[in-house]
Amino acid sequence: MIFNLFRKFRLHRGSEEYGRVKRIIIYTLLINAAFAILFKYVEAVSWNEAIWQTWQTATTVGYGNRPAETLFGRIITMVLSTVSIAFVGAMFSAVFDYKEYHKTQKKLGYMKNPFKDGYVIFNFPATAIAKNFIEELRAIEKDVGICFVDNNIESLPLEIQEIPNIHFVKGCPLQKSTYLNANINQNKTIIVFPNATNVSSADGATKTTVDLLERFVTDGTRVLFVLVEKANTWMFDDNNATYINADLSVLAIVQECQDPYSAMVVEDLLYNTKGANPATVEINSLDGIKWMDLQLKIMKASVKLNQQCNVIALIQNGKTDACPNPDTVLNKGDMLSIATYSNFSWKEIEREILVLQD
Repeated sequence: MIFNLFRKFRLHRGSEEYGRVKRIIIYTLLINAAFAILFKYVEAVSWNEAIWQTWQTATTVGYGNRPAETLFGRIITMVLSTVSIAFVGAMFSAVFDYKEYHKTQKKLGYMKNPFKDGYVIFNFPATAIAKNFIEELRAIEKDVGICFVDNNIESLPLEIQEIPNIHFVKGCPLQKSTYLNANINQNKTIIVFPNATNVSSADGATKTTVDLLERFVTDGTRVLFVLVEKANTWMFDDNNATYINADLSVLAIVQECQDPYSAMVVEDLLYNTKGANPATVEINSLDGIKWMDLQLKIMKASVKLNQQCNVIALIQNGKTDACPNPDTVLNKGDMLSIATYSNFSWKEIEREILVLQD
Protein backbone atom coordinates (compact mmCIF):
# COMPACT_ATOMS: atom_id res chain seq x y z
CA MET A 1 0.00 0.00 0.00
CA ILE A 2 2.73 2.44 0.99
CA PHE A 3 4.69 1.90 -2.21
CA ASN A 4 1.53 2.33 -4.30
CA LEU A 5 1.06 5.66 -2.58
CA PHE A 6 4.60 6.59 -3.52
CA ARG A 7 3.87 5.95 -7.20
CA LYS A 8 0.55 7.72 -7.06
CA PHE A 9 1.93 10.86 -5.45
CA ARG A 10 5.13 10.86 -7.57
CA LEU A 11 7.44 11.53 -4.68
CA HIS A 12 10.51 13.54 -5.52
CA ARG A 13 13.58 11.79 -4.22
CA GLY A 14 15.40 15.03 -3.48
CA SER A 15 12.64 16.63 -1.41
CA GLU A 16 12.76 16.95 2.36
CA GLU A 17 9.28 15.42 2.65
CA TYR A 18 10.33 12.34 0.71
CA GLY A 19 13.35 11.95 2.99
CA ARG A 20 11.13 12.10 6.08
CA VAL A 21 8.74 9.44 4.79
CA LYS A 22 11.64 7.25 3.67
CA ARG A 23 13.38 7.45 7.06
CA ILE A 24 10.21 6.60 8.99
CA ILE A 25 9.51 3.59 6.76
CA ILE A 26 13.09 2.31 7.08
CA TYR A 27 13.05 2.69 10.88
CA THR A 28 9.66 0.96 11.08
CA LEU A 29 10.83 -1.97 8.96
CA LEU A 30 14.09 -2.31 10.92
CA ILE A 31 12.33 -2.28 14.28
CA ASN A 32 9.80 -4.88 13.15
CA ALA A 33 12.48 -7.04 11.52
CA ALA A 34 14.54 -6.97 14.75
CA PHE A 35 11.49 -7.96 16.78
CA ALA A 36 10.62 -10.84 14.42
CA ILE A 37 14.17 -12.22 14.65
CA LEU A 38 14.30 -11.93 18.42
CA PHE A 39 10.83 -13.39 18.89
CA LYS A 40 11.61 -16.38 16.66
CA TYR A 41 14.66 -17.42 18.66
CA VAL A 42 13.50 -16.41 22.14
CA GLU A 43 10.10 -18.06 21.85
CA ALA A 44 11.28 -20.87 19.54
CA VAL A 45 8.54 -20.32 16.95
CA SER A 46 8.56 -20.55 13.14
CA TRP A 47 9.39 -17.59 10.91
CA ASN A 48 5.77 -17.55 9.81
CA GLU A 49 4.57 -17.21 13.41
CA ALA A 50 7.27 -14.64 14.28
CA ILE A 51 6.32 -12.39 11.37
CA TRP A 52 2.62 -12.82 12.09
CA GLN A 53 3.19 -11.94 15.75
CA THR A 54 5.20 -8.85 14.75
CA TRP A 55 2.55 -7.56 12.36
CA GLN A 56 -0.34 -8.08 14.77
CA THR A 57 1.50 -6.41 17.64
CA ALA A 58 2.65 -3.43 15.56
CA THR A 59 -0.84 -2.83 14.16
CA THR A 60 -2.61 -3.52 17.52
CA VAL A 61 -4.95 -6.10 16.01
CA GLY A 62 -3.84 -8.92 18.31
CA TYR A 63 -0.88 -10.78 19.73
CA GLY A 64 -0.48 -13.70 17.32
CA ASN A 65 -1.36 -17.35 17.79
CA ARG A 66 1.55 -17.79 20.23
CA PRO A 67 1.67 -14.94 22.75
CA ALA A 68 5.03 -14.49 24.41
CA GLU A 69 5.58 -16.93 27.27
CA THR A 70 9.14 -16.16 28.34
CA LEU A 71 10.15 -13.08 30.32
CA PHE A 72 12.43 -11.82 27.55
CA GLY A 73 9.74 -12.47 24.94
CA ARG A 74 7.27 -10.42 26.94
CA ILE A 75 9.79 -7.60 27.37
CA ILE A 76 10.50 -7.29 23.65
CA THR A 77 6.73 -7.48 22.95
CA MET A 78 6.23 -4.54 25.34
CA VAL A 79 9.02 -2.61 23.66
CA LEU A 80 7.58 -3.30 20.20
CA SER A 81 4.10 -2.33 21.34
CA THR A 82 5.44 0.99 22.60
CA VAL A 83 7.85 1.87 19.81
CA SER A 84 6.53 0.21 16.67
CA ILE A 85 2.95 1.33 17.12
CA ALA A 86 4.19 4.91 17.30
CA PHE A 87 6.30 4.46 14.17
CA VAL A 88 3.47 2.81 12.21
CA GLY A 89 1.20 5.73 13.07
CA ALA A 90 3.93 8.20 12.14
CA MET A 91 4.52 6.38 8.86
CA PHE A 92 0.91 6.65 7.71
CA SER A 93 0.72 10.22 8.96
CA ALA A 94 3.86 11.15 7.00
CA VAL A 95 2.55 9.54 3.81
CA PHE A 96 -0.80 11.30 3.99
CA ASP A 97 0.88 14.58 4.93
CA TYR A 98 2.94 14.19 1.81
CA LYS A 99 -0.24 13.72 -0.22
CA GLU A 100 -1.37 17.17 0.91
CA TYR A 101 2.10 18.56 0.25
CA HIS A 102 2.01 17.05 -3.26
CA LYS A 103 -1.40 18.62 -3.94
CA THR A 104 -0.13 22.01 -2.79
CA GLN A 105 3.05 21.76 -4.86
CA LYS A 106 1.02 20.79 -7.92
CA LYS A 107 -1.46 23.62 -7.37
CA LEU A 108 1.36 26.17 -7.09
CA GLY A 109 3.06 24.90 -10.26
CA TYR A 110 6.16 23.30 -8.75
CA MET A 111 5.63 19.80 -10.19
CA LYS A 112 6.90 18.67 -13.59
CA ASN A 113 4.39 18.28 -16.40
CA PRO A 114 3.43 14.56 -16.37
CA PHE A 115 1.75 14.53 -19.79
CA LYS A 116 3.10 13.22 -23.08
CA ASP A 117 1.72 13.83 -26.59
CA GLY A 118 -0.35 16.68 -25.23
CA TYR A 119 -0.42 20.47 -25.36
CA VAL A 120 1.70 23.03 -23.51
CA ILE A 121 0.37 26.59 -23.29
CA PHE A 122 2.72 29.45 -22.42
CA ASN A 123 1.09 32.50 -20.77
CA PHE A 124 -2.31 31.70 -19.33
CA PRO A 125 -5.05 33.50 -21.28
CA ALA A 126 -8.32 34.68 -19.76
CA THR A 127 -10.28 31.98 -17.93
CA ALA A 128 -13.10 32.04 -20.49
CA ILE A 129 -10.60 31.60 -23.34
CA ALA A 130 -8.87 28.74 -21.52
CA LYS A 131 -12.18 26.93 -20.85
CA ASN A 132 -13.27 27.33 -24.47
CA PHE A 133 -9.87 26.13 -25.68
CA ILE A 134 -10.06 22.99 -23.53
CA GLU A 135 -13.64 22.24 -24.54
CA GLU A 136 -12.98 22.61 -28.26
CA LEU A 137 -9.74 20.66 -28.15
CA ARG A 138 -11.27 17.75 -26.27
CA ALA A 139 -14.27 17.57 -28.54
CA ILE A 140 -11.87 15.68 -30.85
CA GLU A 141 -9.05 14.55 -28.52
CA LYS A 142 -10.78 13.16 -25.45
CA ASP A 143 -8.95 13.78 -22.15
CA VAL A 144 -5.73 14.93 -23.86
CA GLY A 145 -3.22 16.36 -21.37
CA ILE A 146 -2.92 20.16 -21.26
CA CYS A 147 -0.24 22.04 -19.31
CA PHE A 148 -0.31 25.81 -18.71
CA VAL A 149 3.01 27.58 -18.10
CA ASP A 150 2.96 31.05 -16.53
CA ASN A 151 5.01 33.14 -14.14
CA ASN A 152 2.45 35.86 -13.44
CA ILE A 153 -0.23 33.83 -11.64
CA GLU A 154 0.00 31.99 -8.32
CA SER A 155 -2.20 29.11 -9.45
CA LEU A 156 -4.78 28.26 -12.07
CA PRO A 157 -8.35 29.48 -11.47
CA LEU A 158 -10.35 26.93 -9.50
CA GLU A 159 -12.74 26.18 -12.37
CA ILE A 160 -9.72 25.26 -14.55
CA GLN A 161 -8.07 23.22 -11.78
CA GLU A 162 -11.19 21.08 -11.46
CA ILE A 163 -11.01 19.94 -15.09
CA PRO A 164 -9.31 16.50 -15.40
CA ASN A 165 -5.84 16.18 -16.95
CA ILE A 166 -4.90 19.83 -16.50
CA HIS A 167 -1.47 20.76 -15.14
CA PHE A 168 0.23 24.02 -14.17
CA VAL A 169 3.94 24.88 -14.25
CA LYS A 170 5.03 28.15 -12.71
CA GLY A 171 8.14 29.41 -14.42
CA CYS A 172 9.81 32.29 -16.20
CA PRO A 173 10.39 31.79 -19.96
CA LEU A 174 13.97 33.01 -19.49
CA GLN A 175 14.85 30.07 -17.22
CA LYS A 176 15.96 26.71 -18.57
CA SER A 177 14.20 24.87 -15.75
CA THR A 178 10.84 26.16 -17.05
CA TYR A 179 11.22 24.27 -20.33
CA LEU A 180 12.46 21.14 -18.60
CA ASN A 181 9.60 21.17 -16.09
CA ALA A 182 7.09 21.78 -18.90
CA ASN A 183 8.34 18.55 -20.55
CA ILE A 184 8.50 20.34 -23.91
CA ASN A 185 10.17 17.58 -25.94
CA GLN A 186 7.57 14.97 -24.91
CA ASN A 187 4.52 16.90 -26.13
CA LYS A 188 3.21 17.44 -29.65
CA THR A 189 2.11 21.08 -29.71
CA ILE A 190 3.33 24.19 -27.91
CA ILE A 191 1.21 27.35 -28.02
CA VAL A 192 2.51 30.76 -26.99
CA PHE A 193 -0.04 33.43 -26.11
CA PRO A 194 1.16 37.06 -25.82
CA ASN A 195 1.99 38.11 -22.27
CA ALA A 196 -0.04 41.27 -22.86
CA THR A 197 -3.02 41.72 -25.17
CA ASN A 198 -3.28 44.63 -27.61
CA VAL A 199 0.33 45.63 -26.94
CA SER A 200 2.56 45.36 -30.00
CA SER A 201 5.74 45.05 -27.92
CA ALA A 202 4.40 41.79 -26.49
CA ASP A 203 5.46 40.17 -29.78
CA GLY A 204 9.08 40.76 -28.72
CA ALA A 205 8.58 38.64 -25.60
CA THR A 206 6.83 36.01 -27.73
CA LYS A 207 9.83 36.01 -30.10
CA THR A 208 12.18 35.31 -27.19
CA THR A 209 10.00 32.46 -25.95
CA VAL A 210 9.72 30.91 -29.42
CA ASP A 211 13.52 31.11 -29.90
CA LEU A 212 14.11 29.34 -26.59
CA LEU A 213 11.39 26.78 -27.25
CA GLU A 214 13.07 25.72 -30.49
CA ARG A 215 16.11 24.65 -28.47
CA PHE A 216 14.01 22.00 -26.76
CA VAL A 217 11.39 20.84 -29.27
CA THR A 218 11.85 17.80 -31.47
CA ASP A 219 10.92 17.42 -35.14
CA GLY A 220 7.55 16.01 -34.13
CA THR A 221 6.59 19.05 -32.04
CA ARG A 222 4.71 22.00 -33.51
CA VAL A 223 5.11 25.52 -32.15
CA LEU A 224 2.21 27.96 -32.60
CA PHE A 225 2.16 31.55 -31.40
CA VAL A 226 -0.43 34.33 -31.28
CA LEU A 227 0.80 37.51 -32.94
CA VAL A 228 -0.53 40.84 -31.67
CA GLU A 229 0.72 42.93 -34.59
CA LYS A 230 0.92 41.32 -38.02
CA ALA A 231 3.63 43.77 -39.02
CA ASN A 232 5.91 41.94 -36.57
CA THR A 233 5.93 38.70 -38.58
CA TRP A 234 9.40 39.62 -39.88
CA MET A 235 10.85 38.84 -36.45
CA PHE A 236 9.89 35.20 -36.87
CA ASP A 237 11.26 34.65 -40.38
CA ASP A 238 14.00 32.35 -39.07
CA ASN A 239 11.66 30.37 -36.82
CA ASN A 240 9.99 27.10 -37.70
CA ALA A 241 6.77 28.17 -36.01
CA THR A 242 3.26 29.08 -37.16
CA TYR A 243 1.61 32.33 -36.20
CA ILE A 244 -2.06 32.94 -35.45
CA ASN A 245 -3.34 36.48 -35.98
CA ALA A 246 -4.72 37.93 -32.74
CA ASP A 247 -7.00 40.20 -34.83
CA LEU A 248 -9.07 37.33 -36.25
CA SER A 249 -12.13 38.64 -34.43
CA VAL A 250 -11.67 42.10 -35.98
CA LEU A 251 -11.22 40.58 -39.43
CA ALA A 252 -14.37 38.50 -38.95
CA ILE A 253 -16.37 41.62 -38.03
CA VAL A 254 -15.13 43.54 -41.08
CA GLN A 255 -15.86 40.60 -43.38
CA GLU A 256 -19.33 40.15 -41.89
CA CYS A 257 -20.08 43.83 -42.50
CA GLN A 258 -19.23 43.42 -46.17
CA ASP A 259 -20.45 39.84 -46.66
CA PRO A 260 -23.32 38.68 -44.42
CA TYR A 261 -23.05 35.12 -42.98
CA SER A 262 -19.31 34.83 -43.70
CA ALA A 263 -18.45 35.06 -39.99
CA MET A 264 -21.00 32.36 -39.20
CA VAL A 265 -19.52 30.07 -41.85
CA VAL A 266 -16.01 30.51 -40.45
CA GLU A 267 -17.29 29.98 -36.91
CA ASP A 268 -18.94 26.70 -37.90
CA LEU A 269 -15.67 25.55 -39.47
CA LEU A 270 -13.52 26.44 -36.49
CA TYR A 271 -15.72 25.02 -33.73
CA ASN A 272 -14.94 21.36 -33.05
CA THR A 273 -18.24 21.12 -31.19
CA LYS A 274 -20.18 21.97 -34.37
CA GLY A 275 -20.45 20.25 -37.82
CA ALA A 276 -17.52 19.74 -40.18
CA ASN A 277 -14.02 20.99 -39.36
CA PRO A 278 -10.96 21.89 -41.42
CA ALA A 279 -8.53 19.03 -42.04
CA THR A 280 -5.25 19.08 -43.93
CA VAL A 281 -4.44 16.20 -46.28
CA GLU A 282 -1.39 15.59 -48.45
CA ILE A 283 -1.22 14.78 -52.14
CA ASN A 284 0.59 11.46 -52.59
CA SER A 285 -0.78 9.42 -55.49
CA LEU A 286 -2.31 12.27 -57.52
CA ASP A 287 0.92 13.92 -58.62
CA GLY A 288 0.31 16.09 -61.74
CA ILE A 289 -3.46 16.44 -61.46
CA LYS A 290 -5.00 19.86 -62.19
CA TRP A 291 -6.95 21.78 -59.58
CA MET A 292 -10.23 21.74 -61.55
CA ASP A 293 -9.98 18.00 -62.25
CA LEU A 294 -9.16 17.29 -58.63
CA GLN A 295 -12.25 19.07 -57.32
CA LEU A 296 -14.58 17.31 -59.76
CA LYS A 297 -13.13 13.89 -58.99
CA ILE A 298 -13.17 14.45 -55.22
CA MET A 299 -16.91 15.07 -55.48
CA LYS A 300 -17.46 11.88 -57.50
CA ALA A 301 -15.25 9.79 -55.21
CA SER A 302 -16.98 11.17 -52.10
CA VAL A 303 -20.42 10.25 -53.42
CA LYS A 304 -19.31 6.72 -54.30
CA LEU A 305 -17.63 6.17 -50.92
CA ASN A 306 -20.41 7.90 -48.99
CA GLN A 307 -18.01 10.43 -47.47
CA GLN A 308 -18.61 14.14 -47.08
CA CYS A 309 -15.95 16.77 -47.74
CA ASN A 310 -15.50 20.16 -49.32
CA VAL A 311 -12.20 21.57 -50.60
CA ILE A 312 -11.34 24.90 -48.95
CA ALA A 313 -7.84 25.79 -50.16
CA LEU A 314 -4.61 24.63 -51.76
CA ILE A 315 -1.35 24.77 -49.79
CA GLN A 316 1.83 24.86 -51.87
CA ASN A 317 5.30 25.61 -50.55
CA GLY A 318 3.84 26.64 -47.21
CA LYS A 319 1.52 29.26 -48.76
CA THR A 320 -2.28 29.03 -48.88
CA ASP A 321 -4.46 29.80 -51.88
CA ALA A 322 -8.22 29.76 -51.33
CA CYS A 323 -9.00 30.29 -55.01
CA PRO A 324 -6.35 28.67 -57.25
CA ASN A 325 -6.33 28.93 -61.03
CA PRO A 326 -8.27 25.95 -62.48
CA ASP A 327 -5.18 24.90 -64.47
CA THR A 328 -2.88 24.86 -61.42
CA VAL A 329 -0.98 21.57 -61.36
CA LEU A 330 -0.62 19.80 -58.02
CA ASN A 331 2.57 18.00 -57.12
CA LYS A 332 3.31 15.27 -54.62
CA GLY A 333 3.68 16.84 -51.19
CA ASP A 334 1.20 19.66 -51.85
CA MET A 335 -1.61 19.82 -49.32
CA LEU A 336 -5.32 20.51 -49.34
CA SER A 337 -7.40 22.12 -46.65
CA ILE A 338 -10.80 20.48 -46.63
CA ALA A 339 -13.92 20.68 -44.49
CA THR A 340 -15.02 17.24 -43.37
CA TYR A 341 -15.98 15.00 -40.46
CA SER A 342 -13.77 12.90 -38.18
CA ASN A 343 -14.43 9.63 -40.04
CA PHE A 344 -13.11 10.97 -43.34
CA SER A 345 -10.44 8.84 -45.10
CA TRP A 346 -8.31 10.72 -47.60
CA LYS A 347 -6.42 7.56 -48.61
CA GLU A 348 -9.64 5.95 -49.81
CA ILE A 349 -10.55 9.10 -51.74
CA GLU A 350 -7.14 9.14 -53.45
CA ARG A 351 -7.46 5.48 -54.42
CA GLU A 352 -10.94 6.05 -55.85
CA ILE A 353 -9.75 9.07 -57.86
CA LEU A 354 -7.02 6.91 -59.41
CA VAL A 355 -9.71 4.41 -60.44
CA LEU A 356 -11.73 7.24 -62.00
CA GLN A 357 -8.69 8.40 -63.97
CA ASP A 358 -8.07 4.95 -65.52
